[in-house]
Amino acid sequence: MAKLAPGPVPLGNVVKDYYIGKTHVIICDDAYRNRTIEEQRKSLDNLSRIASEALRNQMIAEALRKEQNGM
Repeated sequence: MAKLAPGPVPLGNVVKDYYIGKTHVIICDDAYRNRTIEEQRKSLDNLSRIASEALRNQMIAEALRKEQNGM
């Protein structure tokens, strides 16, 4: 697992900035600026792959926990 550098996250090109309760939400469009459609598509495909793997791993972990608990 990669180690993250401590400290604040640098801001990109902020397109939306708001609060939900005490949570500060800042949305940037850096993933899309100055990039071709193909580069954007590759980023979205990569994000989809990562999310799918995370969900699959979560489902497997939950199934193993249920099996260990005799459910």
